[in-house]
Amino acid sequence: MANAAKFAGVEEIDVYADVVDDEIAVFVRDRGSGFDPTAVPEDRQGIRESIKSRLERAGGSAVVTSAPGEGTEVELRLPR
Repeated sequence: MANAAKFAGVEEIDVYADVVDDEIAVFVRDRGSGFDPTAVPEDRQGIRESIKSRLERAGGSAVVTSAPGEGTEVELRLPR
């Protein structure tokens, strides 16, 4: 949410959480400026370490979907 507020260039960010018996899923979406995830330099560890690796170490997953001009969605999933 902090990254969306900082970089998306929009005033509204959507956050949705879904909790079921075996999983917790959180979605953060914006309709802002977006970015090309494949263009993020290797020395930038935010997505790889702070998001994806942290969730994977806890047994979950993270998917970041974005494109320039199309906004960004971050999907975080953890087993309960």
